[in-house]
Amino acid sequence: MPRRKTRAAWASITEVERGARYRIRFWAKGTDGSYKRRSETVRGTRKDAERRRAELMLEHSEDAPCPTVGQAWERWALPDLERRVEDGDLAPHSLVLYRSVWTRHVAPTWADVPLYAVRPLAVQQWLYGLPRTAAEQGTKLLSKVMDYAVRYEVVPHNPMREKYLMPSKSTVQRRDDGVWSLAELGPLWASLRGQWFEPAFLLAAFGGLRVGESLGPMASEVELRDVGGVPVALVAVARQVDGHGRATGRLKTAQSERTAVIAGRAALRLAELADAAPDGCPLTSDGLGGFQSQRRLNAEWQALGAPHPYRNLRNSWQTWMRWELRVPPYLIEPMMGHRLAGVTGAHYDRPAADMFAEVVADAYRSRPWDADWDV
Repeated sequence: MPRRKTRAAWASITEVERGARYRIRFWAKGTDGSYKRRSETVRGTRKDAERRRAELMLEHSEDAPCPTVGQAWERWALPDLERRVEDGDLAPHSLVLYRSVWTRHVAPTWADVPLYAVRPLAVQQWLYGLPRTAAEQGTKLLSKVMDYAVRYEVVPHNPMREKYLMPSKSTVQRRDDGVWSLAELGPLWASLRGQWFEPAFLLAAFGGLRVGESLGPMASEVELRDVGGVPVALVAVARQVDGHGRATGRLKTAQSERTAVIAGRAALRLAELADAAPDGCPLTSDGLGGFQSQRRLNAEWQALGAPHPYRNLRNSWQTWMRWELRVPPYLIEPMMGHRLAGVTGAHYDRPAADMFAEVVADAYRSRPWDADWDV
């Protein structure tokens, strides 16, 4: 079997089994203080072997060059982020964002730069070449990586602690912040009735759920009630679905786990869709009994030609609840999964689902908004 060897100034890598096993040979101090020839076998890809060689170089070589920003990311920052996800201290989606920021904005400039060479002037020049949002995200991530370098005494201080000038806010691509009024939601609903994402739409438009939350409820989690003559659907918000169709019980905040309340004809339609769904299936299914992804939902929404992004349905719900139905903010915030400010929100305010139902039913009785909708 062919053996391919690559040499570095400090250690060599020999391919022992094609694409599967590599041997690293290097010099390191023994217990008696003298240098000895050592070797270590790595199972995996050549990239795995090169990563291990970098680790051994940092551990054993007295004359090793200062590690690069990329080595600090691979050896310290990324494994720690992955551990935090496993421990439940960091949302999986946050790790995806960190990886994206590293790949797109940090690594192209800094991956091969020695940690000691991360200087304020170079950082400022880098920031000027980025849009505002990318500069803010990249600064935070590079600062995290440099914190590890300080912790392990590779550099004496973190240069990212300096105060830098950020790119102009004019470089930020402004997001569409438009909303739908109650009068506009009726025709919108009629245009998509019968589509596979109709249940998610009803939850977002008339229950104020986030995009991922609107895809999470199971059909069995929809309960239809009569609250003082008003049909009200109570839906458990206990999970969210990401861009790949993966469901997780970890919501945005602890307060996000709640009961969504939808009144009127939308409640009756939700109950109808829930009754028609197969047992054990999500309310918004991929057709095979699994969860549908945010990516597919947003793509279908774009194809629909709606004037605003799907995520703005939640903004719309908050707006018309407050300004068209005159529901006070202190009642709206808990229904959105927000915690009220101050001591009350932190320790005392604990509304139950029945309380949400009464609030929404009262608002509907004061203005039965869907009475003339052709849906």
